[in-house]
Amino acid sequence: MRIGCVISWLAVAAGAFARAPFAPADLWDWRKVEDPRISADGHLVVYVERWNDRAAAAIRANLRVVTTDGKQQRALNAGPWRDRSPRWSPDGARIAFLSDRDGGRGIHIVPVEGGEPSVVSTGQSLPLALAWSPDGRSIAFTAAVPPRSAAALSWAPPELLGLLRPPPPEVELFVVEVAGGAPRQLSHGGFTLRGEPAWMPTGDWILNAAARPAEDAQIYSLRAADGETHQLTEGPGANEDPLPSPDGSRIAWICAPGEPAFYSVRRLCVMGRNGEHRKVLAGALDRDARDPQWSSDSRTLYFLADDHGATHVYAAHGDGAVRQVTNREERLEGFSLADNGRAVAVRSNATEGSNLVTFAVDLPGGVITLDETNQALLAQRDIGELEEIHFESAGNTVQGWLVWPPNVDRARPIPLVVEVSGEPRIMFGYEFALEAHILAASGYAVLRVNVRGSPGYGEVFGNLLPTRLPGDDFDDAMRGVEAAIARGGIDTRRVALVGGAVAAWALGHTKRFAAVVARRPIVDWSSEVALDAEGWRRAAWMGGPPWEQAPRYVTRSPLYAAASFATPTLVIGSDAQSQELYFALQARKVESALLSPGAEGDPAGEAAQLSGLLAWFGRWLKPTGSPRP
Repeated sequence: MRIGCVISWLAVAAGAFARAPFAPADLWDWRKVEDPRISADGHLVVYVERWNDRAAAAIRANLRVVTTDGKQQRALNAGPWRDRSPRWSPDGARIAFLSDRDGGRGIHIVPVEGGEPSVVSTGQSLPLALAWSPDGRSIAFTAAVPPRSAAALSWAPPELLGLLRPPPPEVELFVVEVAGGAPRQLSHGGFTLRGEPAWMPTGDWILNAAARPAEDAQIYSLRAADGETHQLTEGPGANEDPLPSPDGSRIAWICAPGEPAFYSVRRLCVMGRNGEHRKVLAGALDRDARDPQWSSDSRTLYFLADDHGATHVYAAHGDGAVRQVTNREERLEGFSLADNGRAVAVRSNATEGSNLVTFAVDLPGGVITLDETNQALLAQRDIGELEEIHFESAGNTVQGWLVWPPNVDRARPIPLVVEVSGEPRIMFGYEFALEAHILAASGYAVLRVNVRGSPGYGEVFGNLLPTRLPGDDFDDAMRGVEAAIARGGIDTRRVALVGGAVAAWALGHTKRFAAVVARRPIVDWSSEVALDAEGWRRAAWMGGPPWEQAPRYVTRSPLYAAASFATPTLVIGSDAQSQELYFALQARKVESALLSPGAEGDPAGEAAQLSGLLAWFGRWLKPTGSPRP
């Protein structure tokens, strides 16, 4: 009897600690931490937790607050809304944020202790970004307004107006009193503002990036009293994210050169408060700077930059010197810095997904995790190994990442799925890639390749595709396949490709793949500029849309060597180019299907895409399932 009890207890214990493989349903349970903001005194952090509402097939997002020692955490609000852009009041007592709960037409303010938010009217405008005035009495915000060029449609009879595509809305700057009243429109310059406004410490001027039609974005200052406008930067090149120093003597911003190029590094720049003495800081760092943050003494600028699959914090000084602050195998987003030097960011690595962390920038080794958003899910799942690989292609060293199935036995060859990012390029790296792990749990090794043209490797590497795009990036992917096979454990007959333009190019230039998935094979840039519940979304191509830098890079057709199409292909996308590719495959009588899952970022659409991937690969690669013992 006693022996039987022991055996029963062991069986229960084994079951309790058994881990299951990832599954497509995990997409619905995955949560993301976004836009953390640390209070000025460094004691509290407010952030957005985004989650998927499966019953409503919708994305939700709510605000949470946590102390920087991680001991106290609570929801600031909760409900079926999409809250975003939390910003601390100067005294740290209130938090302003945007939400869709009122149709998105108001700015909400909630005490840090919680409670029912109050609403500051923005009129009929849809606010996109906000900033508190230094005295806490006013809020500056950008908002979309009907374009003045809409009058150009006056020629059309009323019955045609609903059929014509209207001009895109313009984005203007407003100021509203927190105590109430109608907002005042400050900008009337015929340009569209970009990013967040930033108040000068004196409270009399507001900074914003803005672009006139067919011109590069520049930095402007607008007087809060009457909207008097001064242009602070000039010449070709994209300029964005202005940030005044705490003492008001200088302004930092992100700049990119104006020379036509496939890829231009976005650098950290600084100038005097009136636009004088402009110069580049950290010019020796050949990486894209983002999320700049001033130290409280106005002497140092901290910022994030991606490098070889990782994201690091860097510090730039007035003399141009730059030093690397962190050096961990991780990806960081949403960097925010308090007056006492304590920072927060969202971290992801090989075993963590979307964790909120804090550290002191002068002691970056002491990392405290404040919110392990997906800890419960990850504790129940087998996680496959993430392996970094390097290989040579056309004289260049290319970096890739292999995600292996959990408990894989490399003596039994398994199929390989190769992933190349679409356009604009993103950098794969140490982040926890949920989709890759779901594919791996289904019995595939997943290779993610940072082909030429990817950010994170400098301007030279990013500009290696000026004449053969796609083509050279496809060659890199093929070299990656060879490198993965050379490591062993890959079934050479069961290799598939997932990508955008590279996938379309592969169809006409190789029969190496058993199956292909082409995700929006050519980007329709005009569809990337849209207004939705989250705000103004703009196409970004390493510092600006490609037509502002080199229009030749977007004059591509998906029908590359269509006469050679033979590989079974699933096309994912609802744009005209995706349909054109599908019709070409059908005309060649190639096994093919067209999946139109809906808007990008929609959880139901993402789930449909993943189900389509697994079903398509299951048909043509026939995996034996997760190779668990």
